[in-house]
Amino acid sequence: MHCGSLHLPHFARTALAAAALGTLLLTACGGGGGSDSTSAQSYVTGSISGFGSIIVNGVHYEETGSRVEDEDGHGHDDSDLKLGMVVEIEAGAVSDSGGVKTAKAASFTFSSLVRGPVESVGSDSLVVLGQTVRLTPSTVFEDSLAGGLGAAALQAGAVVKVYGLLDATAGTYTATRIELEDDSESYRLRGLVGNYDATAKTLTIGTAAIDVSGVAVPAGLQAGSLVRIKLQTTKNASGAWIAVELKLGRGTPENIGHTEIEGTVTDYTSPTSFSVDGLPVDADQAVFEDGTAGLSKGARVEVEGAIVNGVLVASKVEVESEDEQDHEDFEIEGSVSAPDAITQTFVVRGVTVSYAGGTVAFEGGTPAQLVTNARVEVHGELAGDGVTVNAKSIKFEH
Repeated sequence: MHCGSLHLPHFARTALAAAALGTLLLTACGGGGGSDSTSAQSYVTGSISGFGSIIVNGVHYEETGSRVEDEDGHGHDDSDLKLGMVVEIEAGAVSDSGGVKTAKAASFTFSSLVRGPVESVGSDSLVVLGQTVRLTPSTVFEDSLAGGLGAAALQAGAVVKVYGLLDATAGTYTATRIELEDDSESYRLRGLVGNYDATAKTLTIGTAAIDVSGVAVPAGLQAGSLVRIKLQTTKNASGAWIAVELKLGRGTPENIGHTEIEGTVTDYTSPTSFSVDGLPVDADQAVFEDGTAGLSKGARVEVEGAIVNGVLVASKVEVESEDEQDHEDFEIEGSVSAPDAITQTFVVRGVTVSYAGGTVAFEGGTPAQLVTNARVEVHGELAGDGVTVNAKSIKFEH
């Protein structure tokens, strides 16, 4: 689903032709790949947590030969996929070998939640296009935004893309990646309608007032609706943003055997009956590896299972703790470039890795062997600059 470009992938279009199913604004929503749905055996949404293949929700997706698109439907090289980007993936069957899950991806689409001007910058949050965006120690910033949590390089008026998760209960956002947007011809916003005035043709999302008089208003639009909006980059005389496209956040994949979705619980009846970003979940037969404590409306979860007739029949449900949400473990595999023994850093797949501090566990080699083209597998956490990964372990691959 191209949430930002208001485009539905092939599987969503065919599914919607059969039935109009519940809201699926996957807060970890990427875009739709648009591939032939008959070849897709698995479907996933989530943020990129590693490379060597593209790692999302713990599964390694082989990207060679796959199609990569952004939220506007523009094609990209797989090197444009970055840490923290939220993607939607159509892939083949997921296999498990020695505890490592892998699949061959057919398509990746990356999509931001908010694209617009920064209004204010705090120590652990931003306000972008009238929306409060929470920053965590795992929020990745593109290289030009290094410093502090990365937000230190931002100023009011800068236009940014925010990838992340929308808490559909609180109406706030948690950023997984933030990038500068230098030449945006339009702004984008996905969120919850606060108020809707059908007579004045205005609505609010967060503190943003939006003029929808120039677009077709979808039937059923009301306060609380999840919407996707494309906006002009200037306001009208009344100080409201001007909508040029407006869609309700509706759509769902067709029946598909393996599905993994990361998002927030938007409706909750019981531990076995709830919704994740509007997608109904039947967890009657699911395994709760860490129990059901914390499972409630607004909780962040990862659900694995199969979509059957518009319902995600869960086989496993994991409730993410606040610490898990804020401290992502990144994994990067590839060839070393730009090794610097003085700063104790090197680059893998475009990611700067630091092994300074003397606490890194080395396997199969020593720091002296971190030379150009050495193959390594790195596990670590994001540094305070929001760009560098501080290695916990470095394994040499021979």
